[in-house]
Amino acid sequence: LLPSDWWAEWLTRGSAPVKTLGMYRLLLLFTASGFLAGCQPAPPPSGKHSAPKGFVADTESVMRVDLVNDQASAETRSLFAFLRQVAPHGLLFGHQHETTQGLTIRARDGTESDTLHSVGDFAAIYGWDTLSIVEPRREEDISEPVQLAYSRGGIITISTHFDNPVTFDKRGTGDNRMTGTSWDTTPAVAQSLPGGVAHNRYKSFLDQMADWALALKDHQGRPIPVIFRILHEHTGNWFWWGAKHCTPEEYKQLFRFTVDYLTHVRGVNNFLFAYSPSSYPASTEEAFLERYPGDEWVDVLGFDAYGPAEDNADWFKEVIAYAEVVSRLARERNKVAAICEIGISADDIAAGKSDPRWYRTLLESLKSNQLAGEVSYLLVWRNGKPDHTWVPTTLPRDVENGTLQDFREFYADPYTLFNGDIEGVYQIPSRRMDD
Repeated sequence: LLPSDWWAEWLTRGSAPVKTLGMYRLLLLFTASGFLAGCQPAPPPSGKHSAPKGFVADTESVMRVDLVNDQASAETRSLFAFLRQVAPHGLLFGHQHETTQGLTIRARDGTESDTLHSVGDFAAIYGWDTLSIVEPRREEDISEPVQLAYSRGGIITISTHFDNPVTFDKRGTGDNRMTGTSWDTTPAVAQSLPGGVAHNRYKSFLDQMADWALALKDHQGRPIPVIFRILHEHTGNWFWWGAKHCTPEEYKQLFRFTVDYLTHVRGVNNFLFAYSPSSYPASTEEAFLERYPGDEWVDVLGFDAYGPAEDNADWFKEVIAYAEVVSRLARERNKVAAICEIGISADDIAAGKSDPRWYRTLLESLKSNQLAGEVSYLLVWRNGKPDHTWVPTTLPRDVENGTLQDFREFYADPYTLFNGDIEGVYQIPSRRMDD
C-alpha cells in the first residue's frame, strides 16, 4: 500500500484537485478506494460529491470594488470580488490550522489535513493566527503551508492574538500563566495608541505583521492576499481589547491605527481587513455597530459565535439573526459578509459533548433564510488535540457519535464549497467603484 501522504499529494495536484483528474485516474481512485476500505476505520468518500457542485468566478466581466486600501494588489481586489460573487450562490468552508494541526495527519507541511482525510478535499478557507507570526511565535511557522494553500487556489485568513503590550515583559512570571498574553485583561488599548506607554510595543507587533505580509509571495513573486481579522471578539471581555477594558472610541481608534499603519506607513497591499465581534451580548445591528470603526476601515463584516452542543435550537436562531445583520449591512455598504468563527463551545468540546446534526442544522438554517445565506464563508476552529477539535475526523469516536457522517453530508451538499470546488479566485478583473 502507498502511504496516505502520497495519496493526499496525488489527489491535490493543481488548483482544483478532483476536477482536473483524467478519467483513468478516477477509475484508479474508485478501484483503490474499495481496496483501502478495509484498511481504515472510516475512509473518505470514493467520489467527490453526490451531486455536481462548484463555483467558477466570472473572470470576463470587470467588477467594481471599493476596498479600504486603494493601492491593494490586483489579486487582493480579485479575492474581494470573488467573495462578493460567491455569496448568493454557495458557502465557503473554512478551518483554522487546516494543514498544520490535526488528529489524523502526520506531515504538517501543508500536504495533509483532517478535512482532506474525512471528505477528500481541503477547506476553501485556511485560517491561521498572529501567534505564528509575531514574537514569541507560540505556534508553528506557516509561510510554506500558506504558499501551498494559495497554490491550490485556497483563501487565507489570519486572526489576531497579540500579546498584551502593557504586560508583555512580564510573560512567564507569577502564578498566572496568562500574564502578558492576549488573555491578560490588564487594560492596554488606550496605552497602545499614539502617545501611550505601550504604543511602541504595539507598533512592533504591526511591524512584524508587515514584514511577514511583504515577504509573503507566490512562486511568481506576487503578493499573496490575506483576510486579516483585527482584534476580534471585542464585544466579549476575555481579551485585553474587550469591551470592559476600553471605551468604544478607544477600540475604534486602535482598529483605525492598525489599518492605517499597515497600509499607509508600511505599504502592505495584500490585506483585506475584517471586523468580527462576538455574538455576545446580542445579535443586533446596534450591538454590531457600537465599536465599528467605519466603512473606510473595514472590508469584511463578520462575527464569531459559539454555543452549546445540546438543546441548541435557540442558539442556532441567534446565529441566523446575526447572519441577517451582517448580510444586510454588507449589502448596504458594498462589503463582504462572513461568519468568521463558529462552533460548539470549547467547554462542551472538552467535556466530550457533540451534536450529530450540528453541521447539517447550521447549513439548513442558512439555506432556508435568503438574507442570512448571503454570508460568503464560515470558519470553524482548529483540531489541536482530542478535547479541542471542531472538524470531525475518521477516528472511531467521530464515526461512532455520528459527527463524521454529519460533516460528510455537509460536504456533499451542492451549496457548500471546499478548495476543489472553486476556480478563478484571483483572476477577476476589477476597478474602484468611483472610477
